[in-house]
Amino acid sequence: MTEPKRLLLGILLATGAGWSLLVWMPLTKLGPAGPGGAPFGRAAVGGRIYAANGCASCHTQVVRPANLGSDIARGWGARRTTPPEYREEHIVPLGVLRLGPDLANVGERRTDVRWYYRLLYDPRTIFPGSLMPSYRYLYARVPLLGTPLPDALPLAGRAALAPGFQVVPRPEARALVAYLLSLQRVPPAEADQSQ
Repeated sequence: MTEPKRLLLGILLATGAGWSLLVWMPLTKLGPAGPGGAPFGRAAVGGRIYAANGCASCHTQVVRPANLGSDIARGWGARRTTPPEYREEHIVPLGVLRLGPDLANVGERRTDVRWYYRLLYDPRTIFPGSLMPSYRYLYARVPLLGTPLPDALPLAGRAALAPGFQVVPRPEARALVAYLLSLQRVPPAEADQSQ
């Protein structure tokens, strides 16, 4: 092998090794974006659960401008969402029909994990008359051995279980809640500057 060919091969190997260590490996571990972009980790799994359950059929992820609705007046966002906010996402479940509230900034509006668990288990305990289906299959009924588990749902009334049992979220419920908490389209600092 001649000297120029060895030099070219060395450059290609060094570039390929650097690219795989600095670009390819982090992408395979974290996904396409980090904080501020598309969800990653558990939230990305939750995004797939959100899509698989058809949540975008009733919820949108778009804060409409003031002349097209009352989203900003309702506190669903400080300003309308813009297309660049979705650029890092592979699949964007914007929704086409809004039967439930907009979820573009739900992670900023609601931060209590237990509230989301109760909502997903039985929406009517929080919003009587809600059309949202129950996602009880995302939870497990387990025996109560001593004290309740820290994430056991406090069920009462028609949702109460027989004594000696408790309901805890499965990994799918945890992932879906992580996705909902990650939905913060307009960072508060940016929203303040756009006023």
